[in-house]
Amino acid sequence: MPICVISTTGTSVFSNASKPIQDEWHEFRSKKDVNLDAILKRPHFDGYDLYMRTLEYLRGETRSSDTADVIRKASAELNSLSCILAEPVTRSDQLHFLASATPDGALAARVIADFSREHFQIENTSAYLIKGLQVKDGKEFLRDGIRNLIAKVYDILDTAPPGTYTRVLNPTGGFKGVVPYLTLIGMIEPDVHLSYIYEQSKELISLGRVPLKFDFDTLAGTYPALKACSENFVDMYKLAQLLDLAEGNTLVEHPAWSLFDQDVQDGNTYFSLNGLGRIVLAHFRTLDRTAVYLSRQAAERFDSLDSTQKRKFASYFERLRDTDWVEQKRHDEVANPGNAIPIKPGRVDERLFIYRLDDGSILVAELAYHRPDMSYDRMPQRRSDYDKHRLWEGL
Repeated sequence: MPICVISTTGTSVFSNASKPIQDEWHEFRSKKDVNLDAILKRPHFDGYDLYMRTLEYLRGETRSSDTADVIRKASAELNSLSCILAEPVTRSDQLHFLASATPDGALAARVIADFSREHFQIENTSAYLIKGLQVKDGKEFLRDGIRNLIAKVYDILDTAPPGTYTRVLNPTGGFKGVVPYLTLIGMIEPDVHLSYIYEQSKELISLGRVPLKFDFDTLAGTYPALKACSENFVDMYKLAQLLDLAEGNTLVEHPAWSLFDQDVQDGNTYFSLNGLGRIVLAHFRTLDRTAVYLSRQAAERFDSLDSTQKRKFASYFERLRDTDWVEQKRHDEVANPGNAIPIKPGRVDERLFIYRLDDGSILVAELAYHRPDMSYDRMPQRRSDYDKHRLWEGL
């Protein structure tokens, strides 16, 4: 079964490197006005020279020394990944790296992601900036950092559905303050494992699903309240209304009480979601996510595929819910008479042709394969040939 690994990242890839790289890292980490998004998304960015020197250092070390020993000492993230990826890699494997909102945090994630793509030979490797994930401002960390971290973890998990992927959370690197939240996700979500390795140890500690159970059936009715409190502070009267609190009952008696934080402002009590509440909200967000439909043609072809190919396309269907991913993977070099959006998921043979519908949903018109002569075995001819046939609800 293919594997999806989500790793938080720190900066040990710099601190464990050569003295000149360490010195350059100390200088870079104090820089102001650095475009953090550019570090992860653009070919040239602040810190590019440090990035290239560190990448070349890792490449050189793995060529000239015992590879396993070099990887173990290079960084916490690479050490743990070398143990997690013990099985031969597959073309469907995914590596995702979550970067802190700091100059050296973003740069370290870029180095680790790009080196991992080469070293572990996994093409589907990405790094993401988690805004608010820093330690200088505790309120920002809890208000924005944890919220954005949890949202991104669930975004990624959506691309690797349970039963089709081995799903691993790897919090070995980065801020230790995120470990409790990732541990909770690993406890309550199906087929999610948490793996951790201590510094340069060779022993991987794995936590499978433990007998911690949320009564999601009871909590499902709280979705409007969870959503409202994730966006703004809500006063106690509004929260009671959203929770449909029975007359005579108090908020502390409600099953969802432990999912909220309180804040007193000008003598009034307001509520927002705490970290646990954000995890429960993310679990329920399928109620509010982009719908993906298969056309009759796409559904028939999907049904005719073997289990391996079905898993591949299933992961792509889930990723179509992510607007950023669609924009990154759209392959506009391919013209088609039906004016569909061509999607090239990576260096793979699978292709998708999709339409964005007026209600915001996605229609998958055709599933295609790339031929050796650079053509496609299927291509939309007319937009009128395709309509909603089946809602995609997973394998």
